Amino acid sequence: MNIYNSKKIKSKIIEIDFSEITKFRGPGQFSKGIYKVLPFISDKCIFIFSSFINFIFHIDYYYFPFPKFKERYFEKLVKNKIINKYILGPIFVPKNWNSFPSKGDWKEERFPQILNSVEGIVVHSKRVLTYLSKRSNTTNNLKKYKIVRACSNIKPQKVKKFKNRKIDILFFEKYADLNRQKQAQELLSLLKNSSYNIASIRYGSYTKKKMKEFANDSKFIIYFSFYDTGAIGLKEIQNYGVFAFSHQIDLVIDNETSFYIPELENKVNMNIAAEKIVNIIQNISSRNPNLKLIAEKNQMINNCENALNDLCHSLF
Repeated sequence: MNIYNSKKIKSKIIEIDFSEITKFRGPGQFSKGIYKVLPFISDKCIFIFSSFINFIFHIDYYYFPFPKFKERYFEKLVKNKIINKYILGPIFVPKNWNSFPSKGDWKEERFPQILNSVEGIVVHSKRVLTYLSKRSNTTNNLKKYKIVRACSNIKPQKVKKFKNRKIDILFFEKYADLNRQKQAQELLSLLKNSSYNIASIRYGSYTKKKMKEFANDSKFIIYFSFYDTGAIGLKEIQNYGVFAFSHQIDLVIDNETSFYIPELENKVNMNIAAEKIVNIIQNISSRNPNLKLIAEKNQMINNCENALNDLCHSLF
């Protein structure tokens, strides 16, 4: 569909800002993923990027995935009565998870007012929505929160076969809110007793090249993160056909390719988590799965067009 025919369509037109697209890790990858599918037309929305401006368009909303503007700019938007056209996030708040709302951070101090003024605040999951709304006393304004999935468009040209992968389990550690290194060591000890070849990586200490090498050589990943709001790194790895285990229900994208193991959160005993994981691994391994099909299913779910569809649906 030609986007220049937009006047004939009763659609919302959303212009997306990419001024922070060069950021590394999850925030930058989310913005880059969205950028690569633009311009994009869903059933009721047309998404364009800032440099794609053409005066035939009447912009309905301005979406800032990574808003960095100052307080006085916010005041200007309020004064000009256009703040209600703005959608902000998911890289917006909190600055620090445990201390939200932080004193001295204008966005967090004025968060209820911002939420009430804008069209919406984007978050990646119900967990984040619940946390932010409770901590900011905005549970009476939940409609302003827009749940938009984290996404990745990674599509490897060649997906290694299951039997040709040398790493049985890729152990991914991320301790954003809680340090669970002790539990990680206990779990790894239990899994190594089962004679699995395990490789470990930690958030912030690997290159994109190394991640891709691990992803295409791993059969399973245990995503040991405390906690995660988007887990784009996980999605990138899933797109290589890697089966995933997580204790966050929002990170389980499909019951054939990812598995919910709530016992991974256990602070005292990791035996049950290890047993569950080993049983699933044995079951799947006995079937010698086609990882190309697993990769394609994950890619379809994780695609950034779906993230834009999420945002569009939240506007109606």
